[in-house]
Amino acid sequence: MPVPEVQHYADDHGPGEHDYPAWQKKWHSLLASAPGVAVSNAWLWPTPEQFAQAELLVFYYWNHEWSAEEFQQLDEFLARGGGVVILHSATISDKEPEDLAERIGLASHPQRSKYRHTPLVLNIVAPDDHPITRGLPKQIHLLDEPYWPMIGDTNKVQVLATTVQEGQSWPMLWTFQRGKGRVFASIIGHVPAPVLQRSVQTTR
Repeated sequence: MPVPEVQHYADDHGPGEHDYPAWQKKWHSLLASAPGVAVSNAWLWPTPEQFAQAELLVFYYWNHEWSAEEFQQLDEFLARGGGVVILHSATISDKEPEDLAERIGLASHPQRSKYRHTPLVLNIVAPDDHPITRGLPKQIHLLDEPYWPMIGDTNKVQVLATTVQEGQSWPMLWTFQRGKGRVFASIIGHVPAPVLQRSVQTTR
């Protein structure tokens, strides 16, 4: 299964935060160790050849300029049954988060969403047998950066995990179906998140 990893590096955070190159290197090895999986790297955006060959795309970078062409490529990929993984800052749209939410279920915005670097408790709310969270403890203590509130309709996604901020539970992990395409998104990922690595290893 061809899996391009899409990333971009911007030196706008502290050591180990949004460290896209280190993430890409670590996750390339992790994903490539699964039987039948071939992994390729992408810088900023997958090439047309990667879109044509891939069955799954993994995005971990803050795209400041979502374009109509990029949305069209993503739409065509999902329409043919492709899978998409969206991690942390890849959920952000600077201008039109509603357009991104149409593709990934929920999206965040630099002004309309809040964020905080903080210890948090990730509450797993998915069914015990869900393939993504199966085997994880019901509560996981992390140091990360939640975003809330998200733009989009939570009734259209399956929330897998939440955290409490300002006295309210907010979605941190979710899945979304767009036609034949499937999306998994995680707000967790500001710093290296062992919970995501363990989930990948558990669901092989």
